[in-house]
Amino acid sequence: MEPVIDLELLRAFVVVARSGEFKKAADILCRSQGAISVKVKRLEEQVGHCLMIRNNRGIRLTDEGETLLSYGEQLLQMSSSALEALNAKGISGKMTIGIPTDYVQSFLHKLMPLFRQEMPNLDPTIICNRSRNLSELIRTNKLDIAIIASEKDFGASNLIGSERLIWCGPKHHRIDNNGVLPIALFEESCILRDISLRVLKKSKANYKVVLTSSVMENLVSAVSLGFAVSLLPESLVNDKTMCPLSDKLFNNYEEIKIALIGSKNINKSTVENIAGLIRRSYVGSLSV
Repeated sequence: MEPVIDLELLRAFVVVARSGEFKKAADILCRSQGAISVKVKRLEEQVGHCLMIRNNRGIRLTDEGETLLSYGEQLLQMSSSALEALNAKGISGKMTIGIPTDYVQSFLHKLMPLFRQEMPNLDPTIICNRSRNLSELIRTNKLDIAIIASEKDFGASNLIGSERLIWCGPKHHRIDNNGVLPIALFEESCILRDISLRVLKKSKANYKVVLTSSVMENLVSAVSLGFAVSLLPESLVNDKTMCPLSDKLFNNYEEIKIALIGSKNINKSTVENIAGLIRRSYVGSLSV
């Protein structure tokens, strides 16, 4: 019988390798430093190779350790994905799901086939709203789960992906407002509006808000037609009609995180399982 790698031992090794220290790995895995050391030693015995060199500055992977790390991360990811898929099959019944207004088309296009395939017994009702409004509906238990855009770090288990934000201007129109930059903004209570105003204040640019809207497409049109510049999600930037503004003027390295959150009425593992399914379906669509 061929030897099989113990995934628990492998997980300890991967966390040590990525964190660089046994102490940090012990904190992450909520185990003692000695227990983590024993797991790595047992793994080395199992595979028949020394995987890392310990020293006063931490650890250094051997060639065999580097090889196992690459395969090990893939094995752990496949194990996690398999469990998520199996657990998702058991999710059933009615569920209200919130989706951000500006991501409705994209998410519905992928979510509905995903839910039908992976959670055939789920009876979903979709509610579209702004991310902050969805968060409030989750807090008051008026939604079961919600996909939201936020700057907040929700942790890897709830994270779906992230998207870069880019300051864009028109490609074929020259904006000349006597040195005053025309800006298109979202209406109140929007994360993109807050980020835009924060960057504008920091840049000390001379600007004027010439358009406000609650609809993302209106901001996109304002930029494409040469009426204004705006901060937009990278997925909406049209290279034929828009171009990024110089990094010297604005910071083009802002991003928003896309996460799945659940109400107190929904089991945490259910939220994490659904988040994992969505995350895998969006590989290549968002910067995961």
